[in-house]
Amino acid sequence: MIFIAKIAFQLDSTLPRDAMTINPCYFGDDAQALANSLKTNLMANTQVGADTPFKVKVYNAEKAPPSYPLAEASNGTGSKGTGHPRELALCLSYYSTFNRPGYRGRVYIPLALLGGNVGLRPTTTQMQLALGWHATLGKGLPTGHNLVVYSRHLGQSFGVSNVWVDDEWDVVRSRGLRATTRELATLP
Repeated sequence: MIFIAKIAFQLDSTLPRDAMTINPCYFGDDAQALANSLKTNLMANTQVGADTPFKVKVYNAEKAPPSYPLAEASNGTGSKGTGHPRELALCLSYYSTFNRPGYRGRVYIPLALLGGNVGLRPTTTQMQLALGWHATLGKGLPTGHNLVVYSRHLGQSFGVSNVWVDDEWDVVRSRGLRATTRELATLP
């Protein structure tokens, strides 16, 4: 079965719509074991740890909507404050055997989970931390489970063979907070 794990980090806001999500896909047969392994890996990741609230929900990626979670795991409640622009991220890109459409995927790791200052380009340290997420998402999984690229177009999944992070910030507009105030002006 192909699973999609919706991993939501509650940063800067407790509103569910403000959660920052990443959505890797997996091949396997035990959704709860996968959710539990991802929770363990996330808590072991120094950028997440035990003090960052998150939820892992595992769905059947091949099922048509509406689809309900097959398994869930979570850490903490509330939200963790950050001082970083929520829309900035580094893209952890990956592919299986061939770097071409249908064989590649990506997840956008929020800057808030990488730390450091915002410069014209990400630092080598920030890039290495983002690259390290391949272990968080792909190692220590239950037996018979692995990180995959799932192509709905091809109707197939492929095991991930290569990962990379480049030196360009990515902007994920949907991660912005809900506006709370507005400044108005009129034209003379």
